[in-house]
Amino acid sequence: MQMSSDKRAIDKIYKRRDRYDIPDWQREEVWSDEKKRKLIDSILRGWKLPKCYFLRTSADPAEFEVVDGQQRLNAIFEFFDNDLELSKDSAQEFGGAYYRDLPDMQSEAFDDFEIEYDVIDEADEKEIKEFFQRLQGGMPLTGSEKLNSVHSNLRDFVRKLAKHNFFKAKIHVADKRYAHFDIASKVAAIQIDGIDAGLRFDDLKETFESQASFSSKSKVAQRLREIFDYLDNVFPQRHPILRNRTIVQSFATLAARLVASGNAADYESQLRAFFESFMQELSRQVELGQEATDFDYIAFQRSVNANVRTGARTRQEIFLRKLMMFDPGFAELFDPTVVAESGLTGEIKKTGESIARLVSEVNSQYSSEKGIDLFKPTNKTSTALIHIGKSIADYDGYKTLIEDLYFVFHEGVGSRLTNGAPASFADVRDLRTALQHDLDHGKKSRSAAKMKKLGETFRKYSGATSPAVVAPERFPVVQANLLAALVSDLRRLKRA
Repeated sequence: MQMSSDKRAIDKIYKRRDRYDIPDWQREEVWSDEKKRKLIDSILRGWKLPKCYFLRTSADPAEFEVVDGQQRLNAIFEFFDNDLELSKDSAQEFGGAYYRDLPDMQSEAFDDFEIEYDVIDEADEKEIKEFFQRLQGGMPLTGSEKLNSVHSNLRDFVRKLAKHNFFKAKIHVADKRYAHFDIASKVAAIQIDGIDAGLRFDDLKETFESQASFSSKSKVAQRLREIFDYLDNVFPQRHPILRNRTIVQSFATLAARLVASGNAADYESQLRAFFESFMQELSRQVELGQEATDFDYIAFQRSVNANVRTGARTRQEIFLRKLMMFDPGFAELFDPTVVAESGLTGEIKKTGESIARLVSEVNSQYSSEKGIDLFKPTNKTSTALIHIGKSIADYDGYKTLIEDLYFVFHEGVGSRLTNGAPASFADVRDLRTALQHDLDHGKKSRSAAKMKKLGETFRKYSGATSPAVVAPERFPVVQANLLAALVSDLRRLKRA
């Protein structure tokens, strides 16, 4: 076993918090808010903290399992996220109750405070246990180790499942302290008890005991084998994104939804592309820290860092809506309940509010340079901006949405965008043109090439070539994709 000492500013750890895996056995005793506040107060005073211990799990990029210090890191992350409030005395002394309220001098000092830690490399299981027995006066059993001792047919089945080729050949999670058994146990619990299943030791123990007579020939057992068979095909070789237990569990739970649809065959490469895209954007948003632009990713990462009961549901909802927005064709694989399960209605509301805010900000910026607004500031514009954040439910709702968007992003802009309209603005124009053509279907003024182009524009947001053939429950997917594209282009306009 090799150990080396290092230190790093906490804002750098925070921006790369997706690289610090906190296994569940480290989460059983949770600090009170009072204890967290005292830690933050100590950092603001510049007082030294006890050393943390990280086990290196990857060198490129550098990734770690937090074996001692996870409560300190979680308190720091909560303060950065403005979820932890200082005590009244501390707030008065340092000039703010939350991180966002601190004066620049205090927030910069907090950012630059350095955490001291030791990195453990090249350690076998025996050495790690011996080291921590000496460090802590006896190393506690992990939740997975305790769960492994439960007498249950489900326990026997999960132990065999954890030896699946997917675990042996595809993931980067080392099978230390029953790590693979831990992942398989949680995937199994969700399949048995539902997405809100408790994933802490006491919850899993209760599930295992209640399934003492679990049959390896049951439908659930068959589905679990199919899930990992499918993931084994999704990832033809060992993949670097499969490096975190909670991430792997979340991938498996999403794959379970696809497998259950009965339509997942031949979608393996698309699903892998989604996972890769999602993890890349997750890393980017996490590194942006306070400047993050998509809070779905921040909520996802928080659920990974903190073992709350709603974590699995949070990650599943985010995965589902991001999957359907990444490739609308996936929406066709699911039954109508999935759109509701994904939380798209709430996402549409938030995106609609973002558009209204960004239109106002772009107008303010544009008028300060040109003396006029870019977007026509009328009552009709205000009404349209309110309507677009309300989830549509059918073809008529889609037509109304496109009319509202056309007024704001085409008629409302006019010819003031001298460098050309952003792609999403042009798409709104094309989508309305397609609707007008449908209304005047007897006219022959549109060529086949033009109609093909309009169909491809709609496919970009829906996975289909015409709104006339889309099932009513799929229209929120179209709306969410279109609004997201408009948000991206509005942000580009604001930066221009």
